[in-house]
Amino acid sequence: MLKKIFCNTTKTILLVLILIACFVGINLLMDKIDLPDIDVTQNKLYTLTEESKQKVKDISEEIHVYFIGIVEDAPIVDLMKQYIDVNDKFSYEIIEDITTRPELSSEYNVDNNTIMILKTNTRSQVLSYDDLYTYDYTSYEQIDISEQKITNAMVNLTLENKPMIYFLTGHNEYSLENELTRLSEGISNDVNSLSSLDLLVTQKIPEDASAIVIGSPAKDFQASESDLLIEYIKNGGKILWLSDPDFSDTSFPNIQRVLDEFGVTFDNGVVIEQDTSKMVLQTGNFILPDVEYTDATKNIATDGGVMLINSGKISLEESDKLEELGVEAQSILTTSSNALFRTDTSNQSNGKVDSDIEGSFTLAYKLTKTIPISDAEATSDTNADTKTSEMYVIADNIFVSDAQVQVQNNYSCSIDFYNNKDFVLNLLADLTQRPDSITIRKDTGVVTYTATLQQDIIIKIIIFGIPILIIVLGIVIWQIRRRKK
Repeated sequence: MLKKIFCNTTKTILLVLILIACFVGINLLMDKIDLPDIDVTQNKLYTLTEESKQKVKDISEEIHVYFIGIVEDAPIVDLMKQYIDVNDKFSYEIIEDITTRPELSSEYNVDNNTIMILKTNTRSQVLSYDDLYTYDYTSYEQIDISEQKITNAMVNLTLENKPMIYFLTGHNEYSLENELTRLSEGISNDVNSLSSLDLLVTQKIPEDASAIVIGSPAKDFQASESDLLIEYIKNGGKILWLSDPDFSDTSFPNIQRVLDEFGVTFDNGVVIEQDTSKMVLQTGNFILPDVEYTDATKNIATDGGVMLINSGKISLEESDKLEELGVEAQSILTTSSNALFRTDTSNQSNGKVDSDIEGSFTLAYKLTKTIPISDAEATSDTNADTKTSEMYVIADNIFVSDAQVQVQNNYSCSIDFYNNKDFVLNLLADLTQRPDSITIRKDTGVVTYTATLQQDIIIKIIIFGIPILIIVLGIVIWQIRRRKK
């Protein structure tokens, strides 16, 4: 009897040791093979996006990355390996203890918060823990923006000249420091330089201006400011003009003088959508317009669209006048055919009132102005006899601001709805001739389980299948032993 018990115990111990050995062996094998991790987050937070791949694949300079105080299997190192798979000009090195590399510590002023140093032959950039994470004060979540920061750092290190984008100030416009903080962060993250521009102070438009953003001026321009903007347009300038509806009878003739260069007018009033499939929260002021398919909007048109809030509408001159101005107009955002345009904003009715105009309205245009080149401007190195100025006009500014919108018991910034931020960033990328930046950017705000079907099967087998198999195997072995007794 004791011999049988000893034999069974020995077999059990051997079986456990074999299982442990198999487990250790499989882990060592997996570690040696270095299979890529399965990313089960909804927005593929740990998988390099196509956007990043397109931005870095053609970088010709060598970029070496030093990771400070990071272990080999850290997620950020796995992300770096994906960059290397895209471009073999990249390499990395892990330094667990910076005191072993005093030359790096002194050259880059490395501290305990430093995570990585990116270096080319001539330039370098240090990224700290604070750079790679941000905090969403609406959801109280820490958000990982490592990929965004690393990609932009790589582009920044190898880009000869970053586009310079100016935001007009001096007329109570939406500002970078207040209403447009999240937009300004997005513009900077797309590897642009940006600054405010007060024309009464500068008395000129800087020569490095790649584009100018005008956000809902609430006061008229001075005549000298209009003159400068008109001159900028005639020199081939690029403008993004955002305008909330004007509910007053105040006229801004100097502002209109600039808009007249493109034959465009922002009408006084607000658009109310009546098609329930084109509104959000069953509210006619929260409009989901149709997005026309263009180079700048193609990703927006096929992936969720945008949400405008209290939008106005835009009118253009007749076609003969536009032809005379040399302007070609392309609608970008339009309502359904049964939307309302309300000029009597004191009326809060949800339905149509007598003064409302019903129809399909254009809420955004791309306007391209062709300008002849004079003999004085002509140069020997070009055969062109014309130049072009471009202006995007959108009859809404709230939709891309920090304004809070309540959804049930939660609040979110207007810019965070649908593809609002990407829409404006893509328009700026088009104006500054940066097609590499026209995309849908990864949303890092939510982490949920959304594996593919194949990944889901594998995970369920690991979670449920193997334990069930072990239990069944145990029952079978128990029955066999029981019969032998």
